[in-house]
This record gives sequence, C-alpha cells and structure tokens, in this order.
Amino acid sequence: MGKKPTHLRVVGKEERPLTGKQEAFAKLVAGGAVLSDAYRECYSADSMKDSTVWSEACRLAQNPKVSARIRSIQADNEQSQRMRLLRREEWVLKSLQEEAVSADNASSRIRALELVGKTIGMFTDRVEQTDTTERSASDIERELRAKLERLARS
Repeated sequence: MGKKPTHLRVVGKEERPLTGKQEAFAKLVAGGAVLSDAYRECYSADSMKDSTVWSEACRLAQNPKVSARIRSIQADNEQSQRMRLLRREEWVLKSLQEEAVSADNASSRIRALELVGKTIGMFTDRVEQTDTTERSASDIERELRAKLERLARS
C-alpha cells in the first residue's frame, strides 16, 4: 500500500479562525490591557464574580490560537513601531544633510555636520579603564571589612 498524500486535510479537523470576541480580546491584550478588563469588554461578564472573570480570562489567554494571535499582534505592533522610528530617523538625517549643504552661515553648516556625524557614530566617547590590577578575594574581603568598620564608627 502507498503513502498517504500529506497535502490533503482531514475533513472536520481544519483550523477554524478566531471568533470575533476572541479576536477583540487578543487585540486588547496585545495592546496592553489587563486580561480581566479585556475579557469584560469582549464578553458578557456583568453577572460574573471577579474571580470567575479572572479565571476565564486566563483560560482564554492560554488558548493556543488566542495566545498565538496575541503574539502575532504584538510582533506586528513592534514592527510598525520600528518602521515609524526608522522613517523618523531617516527624515531627521535627511533634514540635517540638507541643512549642512544649504545653511547660510558656516556655524550652522558645521553644527548640522556635527549632528550628522553623531548620528552615524563618528564622535563617540570612549572610556578606557587602565587600572587592571587583580585583587584576590581575601584582599577584597579585607577592604570591605575595613570600610564597614569605618561606617560603624561614624
């Protein structure tokens, strides 16, 4: 007997999309809402105890499809935020470059060039630590005890 085709789905086992309420819940949670508040907003929970709302909200958030959707929405939101930041950075850099070329006076051009240089990391301050003396654990312990004694006296 031959292998079963892997591309066919078993009828009745197909993935169902989230319900409208589940989708709304996922969007609220991904947006930072408290689970119980999101649940109350999406479901009829007026007659439910707070503890029941909390347990139902947790159960819903742990549903594999809902939790995957929450992660997906969060990832999309993070990607959108990164894109907005990149566009803003590009605009600032472009504006500084235009200012560096078209400024009326030398000090404005130099300042614009300085800011462009800082943006691309040309002028970074570097702190180098030159004291590389090694201390043993007993030396450190002795120093700490001496400092504690001085503190206790004062």
